[in-house]
Amino acid sequence: MKSKSMKEYAAILARWLLIAAVAGVSSAAIVAAFNGLLTRMIERSPGLIPRVPQLVPVLGALLAGTLFLRWLPGTGGEGIPAYILGVNREKGKFRILDSVLKFPATFVTLGFHGSGGIVGPLARINAGISSFLVERLFRPLRLGDQDYVRIAAICGVGGAVGAIFHAPLGGGIFAAEILHKDTMRYTDLFPSILSAAAAYFTSLHLLRQGPVFSVAAPSVSAAGTTLLWLPVVAVAAGAFGMIFIIVFERVYRLFRRLPLGQPAGALIGGLLICTVWSLGARWILGTSMPLYRAIASGDLSTMRFPAQLHGHLTILLAVIVAAKILATSFTVGSGMSGGFTGPLVIIGMGGGALMSSIVGIAPGSPAYFAFMACALAAVLGGAMNIPVAAIIITARMFGPQYIIPAIIGGLLSFLLFRARTVYEYYSVSN
Repeated sequence: MKSKSMKEYAAILARWLLIAAVAGVSSAAIVAAFNGLLTRMIERSPGLIPRVPQLVPVLGALLAGTLFLRWLPGTGGEGIPAYILGVNREKGKFRILDSVLKFPATFVTLGFHGSGGIVGPLARINAGISSFLVERLFRPLRLGDQDYVRIAAICGVGGAVGAIFHAPLGGGIFAAEILHKDTMRYTDLFPSILSAAAAYFTSLHLLRQGPVFSVAAPSVSAAGTTLLWLPVVAVAAGAFGMIFIIVFERVYRLFRRLPLGQPAGALIGGLLICTVWSLGARWILGTSMPLYRAIASGDLSTMRFPAQLHGHLTILLAVIVAAKILATSFTVGSGMSGGFTGPLVIIGMGGGALMSSIVGIAPGSPAYFAFMACALAAVLGGAMNIPVAAIIITARMFGPQYIIPAIIGGLLSFLLFRARTVYEYYSVSN
């Protein structure tokens, strides 16, 4: 097989740089716009029904189901499964209408307190928009074959994740690693990292945006007996991820058995979310960022939990993990648009805090953060089958001094639970 010349390699690199620039800049702008608008909507949406704010999720479900899901099912769901299928089967081509309208479909779902994250939907949105833009750019300029449309889609995901976590290396690896269970292609990885770097630079220096997820962890890393507990934490957190997969798949299959279609499916999901709110668990709905910040700081006193949970930290943390699993399953399982990564971050960190409480570790101590870092990497690495990206993203969030807990969590959980992935549910309908 004839090897490429230096001129051919230079041409490939130039194309990668062009694709990465287009995908990275557009991804960062979309992430910033979406997150800013969503934050305001989550705060203000209860005022739409001031007397009975618990009905807001029902209103959001009705709007999402009627305006989007009924006519364009591709605007619903998590986002990453559609990305995987679009890249691996369709060479990076997506319906541009689905890509564009997934933005308001997700905005209505999460802004009206459906439970989910932003990573999956924004990854799908940016994959579709990046591939569309690059195809339109390359075709008249005759800059490459159809493979560059596929690369553009991967770069869109790398850019989205890089902007959200401010992790250019983690974002790039995420986009390539999640495509295949056991392998990564350099031709996917390198342009994706370039795009994530461009998105990170655009987000930080041009748009003045901070990371969506960050942890103010102390500078002292885990040591001594804490390290001995980390394998146990990794296994427990990996098990939490498997519980999420099992619960979600059952809810998803149940909704698919209902001969109702949309918007009825979304409406039922909205009613279930309304029930969660009525039971006093509003804090678990939407993107749950106030809850995330409370867990990340080790101070849950700022949250308005039911009175019977006060003074029972271990029980409270167990309820948080269970409630997030159920609320996200009701939302995305009913067909509405919401991501898994954000909920898994909360499940992972909440699970790490739960394990530290069981062991008797004080919230806010270095060991507490080591447990959370280990559990976070374990949940992401095991449930999503992205051990390398999970380790790097966790270290980016907590700081490089927590790389050992992240490695233990990410690798051990992946080795034990790699047979299952949270994205398997999509095979039910494809």
